[in-house]
Amino acid sequence: MDNIIKVMIIDDEYLIRNLIKNCIDWNELGMDIIAEASNAVEGLNLINKEKPDIILTDINMPITDGLDMSKCILERYPDIKVMVITGYNEFEYAKRGIKIGISDFILKPIDEEELTNSLLKLKREIQDEHLREKEYINIKEKMVAFNNIIDLNDANECDDKNLNIEQIKKFIVKNISNRHLSLKLVAEYFYVNPSYLSRIFKEKTDKTFSEYIVNTKIKIATEMLKNPNAKAYEISKKIGIDDPNYFSNWFKKYTGVSIREYKKINS
Repeated sequence: MDNIIKVMIIDDEYLIRNLIKNCIDWNELGMDIIAEASNAVEGLNLINKEKPDIILTDINMPITDGLDMSKCILERYPDIKVMVITGYNEFEYAKRGIKIGISDFILKPIDEEELTNSLLKLKREIQDEHLREKEYINIKEKMVAFNNIIDLNDANECDDKNLNIEQIKKFIVKNISNRHLSLKLVAEYFYVNPSYLSRIFKEKTDKTFSEYIVNTKIKIATEMLKNPNAKAYEISKKIGIDDPNYFSNWFKKYTGVSIREYKKINS
């Protein structure tokens, strides 16, 4: 039962939830639907209790849409895989969810084969991550045992030395132009569990990992905008955003002013 992948569905439409539950053989995939919710609030309350591996959700939902909810989920539970169900007219919007860590997208109407293939891909990713985590724990245990033998630091001190927050900050700045920069990528580079990194990073910086990345991007963008000849596409590329139009909307969302207004204020 430990190897079963736990799946949760969050969708405000009962018929869609039923369609997802019945369109494929979940047992055959080695998966089990352990919970379902009709909105983001209900879903977030269930996640901590049920601890799903995969969440399937729609974009259009009452109270909070699927992307905002997914961002909240991934900040709190970076190990969870989120798959978003979207229509063709929402697809460009949905693709922006890649930046917040959404694992995959399924287009409506739901195709059974496409859904199955996507789920199996996520299952392989989860299994690989579990294997890496076991290897990490095994190495850490060996390090602790070695430290005990030669009377060095205890396990917690060893963790603190391995997880140097200043090094992580420097890594973020150095790789800020990488559009794939994420908690998972940094955790893999420093060979730590993403959940552990998320928790320690918050404790030591008083910011979530995603907040720190956004703040870093804003600092770089505002500094570059002090140059009157700076182009939006150059700045957006520098901070890992491919689409200059998206960068303009993103900048206004986080600063409260447009790029033009910011240039005018700081000219």
